[in-house]
Amino acid sequence: MKTCCLLLVVSVALPALAADPKPKKAEKIDLGIPSFGAVPKGEGMEKPKEKKAGTDATVSAITATYSVVKVVHGKSFMRSATGATPTSPFDAVTVSGNPLTTEKFSTVVRVKCPEKKNSDIMVTIMDPRGDTSMEAGGPLNFRGSKVDEIDYTVDWDPTTVRAPGEFQVMVKVGGQVLGTFPLKVLEKK
Repeated sequence: MKTCCLLLVVSVALPALAADPKPKKAEKIDLGIPSFGAVPKGEGMEKPKEKKAGTDATVSAITATYSVVKVVHGKSFMRSATGATPTSPFDAVTVSGNPLTTEKFSTVVRVKCPEKKNSDIMVTIMDPRGDTSMEAGGPLNFRGSKVDEIDYTVDWDPTTVRAPGEFQVMVKVGGQVLGTFPLKVLEKK
């Protein structure tokens, strides 16, 4: 009798599993969110028209030429009508201490540009190996200037160096190297 009951249960359960029940539709739940209208399809819209390149130039390209007039180092500078002049100029920066550290000093770079076009300037001091010891940069602004020469001043904070020697000051304007200028670094005794 046990076998009969088992067969009866299996024979009744198999047709129920084989039947494909119809999926029930999801009931609409009201969440209190307002319904939105249909998504716009962009009817009546046009692509923006491309501007045709004309033969007339709208911007005149000015190629500016820059040159370094002078590079001067000193403790401090006085401003005058002729530009910055050092109150105590020096030919060498002194280093002292352990590790060797430069004194605080300033560098003035005078740049000439006949076109008086603004640009970026970068002043880099390199050690005898050619490695960068100090670097500063910013805008070179001729706006409002009546002359074609302008001074760019860098106030250097005390900086550690490997050793004294013949350093170089490299000046770049607009990414172009305008030259390198010597700078002696001597150990203070």
